[in-house]
Amino acid sequence: EMEATQTRVKAAVDEMLDGVDKSYLRDMQKAMFNCSSKCCDDKKGAREGVQMCIEKCNQPMMKAQRVLEAELEQMQGSLSRCAMTCYDKLVNEFGPDQSKYTPDMMASFTGKLDKCVAVCADDHIKLLPSVKSRFAKSL
Repeated sequence: EMEATQTRVKAAVDEMLDGVDKSYLRDMQKAMFNCSSKCCDDKKGAREGVQMCIEKCNQPMMKAQRVLEAELEQMQGSLSRCAMTCYDKLVNEFGPDQSKYTPDMMASFTGKLDKCVAVCADDHIKLLPSVKSRFAKSL
């Protein structure tokens, strides 16, 4: 169950990233490469000047990547906290010493944990469109 939940989240994030890549990043990369290519047309300029020109061309793409990484890190942290809250609630319900759980208690604990974490995952998957739109607005 837990693996299926992780797979669902990963697939949803990958789908969102593919959309971001196709809608925004590829055009940005193309512009970055074209811009960098023009920097290299300057045969008379100093090497440092050409290097600075290329770095300036890379800035929008690097900013976009930082924004996307920050959004995904925030989402991952939030999802982890949600899963931890599920675990904490169940420990409060069943008791802290899992070695004292009967097999039935352990099965119930695991089943409830899987269900709770699946809800966390679904809630976070629903946030992906707003992650994508915040990313688009940041460009």
